[in-house]
Amino acid sequence: MVEPEIDTRFELHAAVHVHADPHTVYDTVSDITRMGEWSPENTGGEWLTGTPGQPGSRFLGHNRGERNDWTTECEVVEAEHPRLFSWKVHSSVDAADTSVWSFEITPDENGCLLTQRYVMSELRHGLRVQLDELSERQASLFLARRRARLEGGMRHTVHAVKRTVERERGAAGDG
Repeated sequence: MVEPEIDTRFELHAAVHVHADPHTVYDTVSDITRMGEWSPENTGGEWLTGTPGQPGSRFLGHNRGERNDWTTECEVVEAEHPRLFSWKVHSSVDAADTSVWSFEITPDENGCLLTQRYVMSELRHGLRVQLDELSERQASLFLARRRARLEGGMRHTVHAVKRTVERERGAAGDG
């Protein structure tokens, strides 16, 4: 069983400079149907309700892990074009929404800084079930590996978005 002293919260981020207009970067990262092109974990998404990309709209995010695949229902919480796009993950069992993902775009003289953030304030039900079966040491190792996979995946994602945007920008003759 997981002991209370194990820190189960994540506050992670990865950033990269992109040589492109912030509007272009925002339009790219807010298209959740393309996320599978960049993310090593997410295989894509599909809009369910509302105006795609607007606060309150919902989508399914499809994911693959080391041991299983899963789908989460998400809701856009902020869409401030061209600066911030964020969504929360709805828990399939609990009432609380414990995870928030975001892309922040900060303009500069040579394009923009793209930052992906992930905040998990409380373990989702599926992770809690897995951890409840482990010793404290095993749970700590599991969470450390999960954190490392997330950090690596986020670095991969922002760099893949950068390559895509800069390649598409070059193909369009903007650079």
